[in-house]
Amino acid sequence: MTSIEPDSGVSPAARAARAAGCAFVSLAVWMGVAYAVIQLRGCTGEGMRCLGDAIGIMFLCLLGAAVSMWGMLRLARVRPAWPVAVAGPLVFLLLAFGLAGRFFLGTPQLWVVAIMAAYALGAVLADRRVSARARWITVGALVVLLVAGLFRF
Repeated sequence: MTSIEPDSGVSPAARAARAAGCAFVSLAVWMGVAYAVIQLRGCTGEGMRCLGDAIGIMFLCLLGAAVSMWGMLRLARVRPAWPVAVAGPLVFLLLAFGLAGRFFLGTPQLWVVAIMAAYALGAVLADRRVSARARWITVGALVVLLVAGLFRF
């Protein structure tokens, strides 16, 4: 097995489930860190006093979650991990800027589900055992979703 071939003992569905689980754990840990840092800075949520700091801290922790995904995916035996770690955020951006972003805008819990789904889709798209036709159809659907969301059909 080379470093770019998936682990043959793990099905594409299991890889997707493991990637989604890793995304959930990574988000939970890093958002917990963000919450702790915001609380340590004395932000209690009254007024607009700490809004900029809170947004910056949350953005940095989301970035930390995305960067730490490679290691978590390796630990969860999602191999190769780097294409999934790169594809997950890209798929999420396609989802977020597409029609899905309109539905998830006011519900943070659904954003977590969307991130988990993005990593699961990224794991499937990065698995060469999935037919090329299925991968192209999925990518095409994501691009159509993006275009429809940008133009708000």
